[in-house]
Amino acid sequence: MEQHPYQPGHLLDYLKTTFLNKVVTASRSAAGNWLQFTLEKIEKGHATISLPIRPEMANPFGMIHGGMMALAIDEAIGWAVVSLEAPTFYTSVNLQVDFLYAIKVGERMLVSAEVIRHGKKMMYVKSEVHHENGTLLATATSHLVVTGMQATMPNN
Repeated sequence: MEQHPYQPGHLLDYLKTTFLNKVVTASRSAAGNWLQFTLEKIEKGHATISLPIRPEMANPFGMIHGGMMALAIDEAIGWAVVSLEAPTFYTSVNLQVDFLYAIKVGERMLVSAEVIRHGKKMMYVKSEVHHENGTLLATATSHLVVTGMQATMPNN
């Protein structure tokens, strides 16, 4: 994918136009593309994705594997962070997940993430995972640190 330097004020519009209410299979995140989630909402500092639980995401009991839920959480966090249109990239320092309930193959979950603090060097993000019926499945928090990599956006 051809890149050009970051242009403030354009990335969030690009994300909305390109991905909102669509199944995401062509983002920069290969792992996120594999999830095949739908970007349900994206605003400055907030993102919500939804996805059906496929058999290849399950543990031997037919429930979502904890690592798969953590991947979906990390992906939602990434979209919330990118929505801030910061001039540099951030990377995870940690991801703390509390698993409360499981979800079965064939059911759908929603993962939301909100940037709580965006400092000069660190960012703090909270996330929640809900079953499509509203049941809270997991909560998570993550600290991210600024990198020296300059943010770029895809050429349209």
